[in-house]
Amino acid sequence: MRNVKNIAAILVLLALIGGVLYGTLSGSKEADGTQPPSTSATSTSMNGQALPNSGEKTTTPQVEIGVKEGNKAPDFSLETLDGKTMRLSDLQGKTVIMNIWATWCPPCRKEIPDMVAFYEKAQKENIEILAVNLTETESSIPNVKRFVEGMKMNFPILLDKKSNVAHQYETTIIPSSFVIDSNGIIRKVVLGPMTKEKMQEVVKSAK
Repeated sequence: MRNVKNIAAILVLLALIGGVLYGTLSGSKEADGTQPPSTSATSTSMNGQALPNSGEKTTTPQVEIGVKEGNKAPDFSLETLDGKTMRLSDLQGKTVIMNIWATWCPPCRKEIPDMVAFYEKAQKENIEILAVNLTETESSIPNVKRFVEGMKMNFPILLDKKSNVAHQYETTIIPSSFVIDSNGIIRKVVLGPMTKEKMQEVVKSAK
């Protein structure tokens, strides 16, 4: 009877050892990469024409950062007239008119009423205006504030105190406007003042 028990115990022990060895060998095959080979980059159809592999990854070409149409708009952050800080990249997802201007500029003064009228509707349509003031050329910030209040400019006024953004965007004429789409790409560069109708046109082309 004792011999029978001993034999049964030995058989159980052998079964356990066999299970452990099988699991170890199976795991080593996966670790060694010995699974069936994956398909190649292309497969072949019935008539021999190469077909793209559905699992093949495609890469999106990198857009160059610059200030020309088709470039990724250079990012920047500036203090606003009301003491906050705004960063251009925070507005990604919106269409942006980035306008560089000054209070002493006659064409800028001519453009502002149209911009104010345009913004009343535009802000409800995921469109933003960033009015980058050439503060370094102004007599004082309080003077800019008085001008903004008098013209009822209800869009963000950014203070370019050292003309860093003006230089970054290679500005030689004011007003200059950069129409930037929801992905941060410059779609239109407009030198000189725009009418309300022109603003509607350039924004439509950027969507």
